[in-house]
Amino acid sequence: MATTSGTRASVTAAAASIPASAYFALALLASANLLNYLDRFVVSILAEAIKADLRLDDAQLGFLLGTAFAIFYSIVGVAMGGISDRLSRKKVMAFGLALWSGMTALGGAATNFMTLAAARIGVGVGEAAANPCSHSLLADIFPPKNRALALGVYLAGTFLGGALAMAVGGYFLEHWSTSMCTAVPIAGACDLAAWKAALFAVGIPGFPLALLLLTIREPARNGGKTQQSTGVIVREFSAALPPFTLMTVAREGGPLALRRNLVILAAISLAAVLLVAWTGDYAQWIAFGVGAYVVVTWGQIQSLRDRPLFALTFGDRTFLYAMAATALIACVGGAINVWAAPFAMRTHAMNPSELGLRLGVIHTVGAVIGVIAGGWLADKWKQRDRRAPLGMAAISICGTLPSVLVMLLVVEVDLFLIAYASVSVFGAMWSGATAALVQDLVLPRMRGSAAACYSLIAIVVASGTGPYWAGKVSAVTGSLTAGMLSLLILAPIALVFLWLAAKRLPQETPEARLALATAAGEPI
Repeated sequence: MATTSGTRASVTAAAASIPASAYFALALLASANLLNYLDRFVVSILAEAIKADLRLDDAQLGFLLGTAFAIFYSIVGVAMGGISDRLSRKKVMAFGLALWSGMTALGGAATNFMTLAAARIGVGVGEAAANPCSHSLLADIFPPKNRALALGVYLAGTFLGGALAMAVGGYFLEHWSTSMCTAVPIAGACDLAAWKAALFAVGIPGFPLALLLLTIREPARNGGKTQQSTGVIVREFSAALPPFTLMTVAREGGPLALRRNLVILAAISLAAVLLVAWTGDYAQWIAFGVGAYVVVTWGQIQSLRDRPLFALTFGDRTFLYAMAATALIACVGGAINVWAAPFAMRTHAMNPSELGLRLGVIHTVGAVIGVIAGGWLADKWKQRDRRAPLGMAAISICGTLPSVLVMLLVVEVDLFLIAYASVSVFGAMWSGATAALVQDLVLPRMRGSAAACYSLIAIVVASGTGPYWAGKVSAVTGSLTAGMLSLLILAPIALVFLWLAAKRLPQETPEARLALATAAGEPI
């Protein structure tokens, strides 16, 4: 890719007016993201009912709320990065939406911990397509000067979906067996548990939306080429799915690379065995070990297969520092949000319908304000200071900390809700800015893979450990408050990583990133 060509393309994109089709695509993708998080987080408000019905403890519940989804999301997400850079993104996205919607509905048929875990794994497999395809499409559709705001609008679906999950799930818990089920023309509907009916209901809307996604006008690739080949799928999944990863490493890097990968596998396996022996939670640490191995192996394969991509992501300290920081911020915020409803039910004795509606409205308003304001401020701030996305992440975590403390320690319900509103605003401010930063740090042909890398690091750390961590501490101490408070020790670590990334970011100009990729073998 020639420097002049890349510069001319960027200038042209920035100067072009944004067509109506771009806003249509943004609306559909934001709607899909809403369903993404509706289906992902509805189990949070349903958690107490699921726990009682399936006789689970908080550690198992934490696994269902986070790890079951996150780890297999990571495996498929690894493949989806490359697939979204080579195949039709709207088709991959539509398939993923239909899959995760179907698996959400199938969760309503679960009868024990293992069958519900399998359904949640399926949700993670389908949702792995969402961020790589959507981020890549939006980065091609919108010019750089509008990119953080566009991604902020897209990510608003995250919080709208999470809020809707609270409201819908709570309403089902309160009203299904008393009035709603009688309106369903299916024999035995009223014998169905309310949490199961809720999972069926929220899974259905994904199917018509998947068809609408196919109407998006896919932009021409900038620096990449859309391919129509199942070979791409086989190639990318062989780099993500054990044990095929071993064959891929050997093929790409020879015996030395294979030996290194086996050392990585042995180290992660040993760590998983020790953690299982320490905690007794087999499902958690086996799943987390698989996810960690997949992510690290993907980085190794990229270092062999696509050195320029590796040089700008896994092999780049700026990228890794920024991603580590945002993963820890997501771990704190995500786990707090997942456990907020169970905490309120136990501590403030709120009924599910009232709780779901109040938390849903508060989270919707607060988080949408936070994510859109954060994206808009980052775009303005970035015109003067390249470090703006990292500054926005620092503001986010620093505002979240005192809000969480108040939320968990007050005894008045109204103060709890006010603090939760503050958590919702501050906890959302970083996401649009850092999503845009990821796109700024890579070349156009790498956008899907970079978004996948960003999502993988955040999801594996945040969803793979956060909900389980809080649940495990709760199970050991008998206090969910202690479990949620224990997450706050991650905040200062996140700030250190933000500081390390901020020291390097002023030098990371587009020209410098292109030069780094060129030095790693990107064609001139």
